[in-house]
Amino acid sequence: MNKNIASVFVLLMLVLGSVLLNSCEIESSDNGSLDGFWHLESIDTLATGGRSDYSKQRVFWGVQYKLLSVNNYEGGRFYFRFRQTSDSLILLSPYKNNWHQDVENGGDIPLTEINDTLRQCGINHLVESYYKEKMNGDKMILRTKELRLNFKKF
Repeated sequence: MNKNIASVFVLLMLVLGSVLLNSCEIESSDNGSLDGFWHLESIDTLATGGRSDYSKQRVFWGVQYKLLSVNNYEGGRFYFRFRQTSDSLILLSPYKNNWHQDVENGGDIPLTEINDTLRQCGINHLVESYYKEKMNGDKMILRTKELRLNFKKF
């Protein structure tokens, strides 16, 4: 009798475990090499050949799943949705990170124009399109009509 009860209990636990695992939906990213934390090393101005060195500044782009964060530690934090293809990256739906909604004036704020902080991070338009010149596990180079952004994986 005890053997039958133990067998039924084990079978019940297996069925319950299977149901719980099947009810969980695991979303995975298909961002490839884009996923991760990127340090902006420099920005080249294509029209003039000028270069701004960012290697000693704290400007980072972070990519996880469907969200891209831009952190300029001296100017602010922003979030973008993005789309990518094999040769392009398009940033859209920009928001300023205004911390938590449970504080006065908190919560993310949709942007209606690009500010100087974002321009310093290589973003000049509310919808910004980049051509991927190079993207691998440790280096990313993005280009617009005006700029070339050089990143190193952090």
